[in-house]
Amino acid sequence: MLAKAGVEDRTTIVPGDFFADVPTGADAYLLVRVLHDWADDDALRILRSVRAALGPDGRVLVVDAVIGPPDQDPLTKFLDLMMMVSAGGRERSEPEWAALLARADLRLVGTGRATATRHVIEAAPA
Repeated sequence: MLAKAGVEDRTTIVPGDFFADVPTGADAYLLVRVLHDWADDDALRILRSVRAALGPDGRVLVVDAVIGPPDQDPLTKFLDLMMMVSAGGRERSEPEWAALLARADLRLVGTGRATATRHVIEAAPA
């Protein structure tokens, strides 16, 4: 697939365990639909591993849901319930994302909607 896309010479595949160690040297770390699978303590372990690898000007981009205010965004709230009962994870509101990121020594830069149920959450070193 990488050769077909013409990027094989610019790509390195590195196996790893995001709970233990994340390769260093990237400008940005992209976590797509990862953190919502985990309760806060485990999500924090992942974020701390990424933070340890992150340079001073690096960014963490999380693609996950951001729960909206009461009486809005029922699909994301349904996904929150599904994550809770199926994987033990959860969807988070913007203040919850900010608090979780802060515990990992990251600061919330901003969020933006990507699809009906996904946002891009940008974080930087605190």
